[in-house]
Amino acid sequence: SSMHHSSVDAGEAVAPAAGGRARRDLVLMHIPYNFGHTTEKIAAFGSGPVAMAKYLALEAALESSHDTEARWQLVNESSSTGSEFWGHLDPDLFQPSEVTGCPLYFTPAKYWPTDIAQSYFQDKTIFGMLRDPYERLVAMFRGNMKGYGGSYPEFFKTCDVNGAVRKMMTDYLAGDKYAADCTFIPQAEYFDEPFGIDLAVDNRRFPDSLNEVFAEHGYDFHIAENDILHVLGCPEVWAGDLSCDTKALVKQVYARDFELLCKNFGYCDQDENCCIEGVPMMCPSNLEEKRKTATYCSGTSSG
Repeated sequence: SSMHHSSVDAGEAVAPAAGGRARRDLVLMHIPYNFGHTTEKIAAFGSGPVAMAKYLALEAALESSHDTEARWQLVNESSSTGSEFWGHLDPDLFQPSEVTGCPLYFTPAKYWPTDIAQSYFQDKTIFGMLRDPYERLVAMFRGNMKGYGGSYPEFFKTCDVNGAVRKMMTDYLAGDKYAADCTFIPQAEYFDEPFGIDLAVDNRRFPDSLNEVFAEHGYDFHIAENDILHVLGCPEVWAGDLSCDTKALVKQVYARDFELLCKNFGYCDQDENCCIEGVPMMCPSNLEEKRKTATYCSGTSSG
């Protein structure tokens, strides 16, 4: 099988990081819309404009190829010492899940065929980003990509984030669980066993949070501001623009995600409005003004 063609087995020989800390023992679970593509790019090609060009070229080539063997050849040709090909860059994960219909790389690993999961995760520490649900849905709306996170042109043209997120939630609750490449699945499902995320990385503090994890685990990967792939549309909308009715739907759908944020990072206020201040264009330009008019819906928390 093609699973053994990966040229990425060099990690086993790497000495422990300074201070005897963990060696390169991580593997990514790519939750959609959580900076997974940025993470994959850094791990495969490093930082900077040349790395970005190599990444975009490989991603396009993998997407246009229809054969696992051919994809492995592309990956092996792109590989250099220390490269890791995680998630959406791993050829074995392009096959569709029998459960979700999405590619395995966007599907919770509890649904993967066991042999593929064992080959991909091995006995490594499975890490993934955990993102604030309101803020994540705002980003999907702003991304406006039909097959990924959804496109809502009728709302997008007026930047009506509240109308769009309400529609996302009502569609999900009506049974459309795996829509738009599985972007609406609760993040908690990617933490479920078997093969669940062991190490949650705080998406609110991205990229610093992930850079800290990389350093702790002996990687020299470092994400700089201009390495980050981020959304661009409707730049002035944010979580504080969602109505309390819409937020109540978000709490209903993503109750377990809010629990994980509380457990892992101490973010226990389900009504908090936040945005990612370390990533360009992820907060409104007039954040302090926006805070004054933001919805704060205490007392509607479900659970």
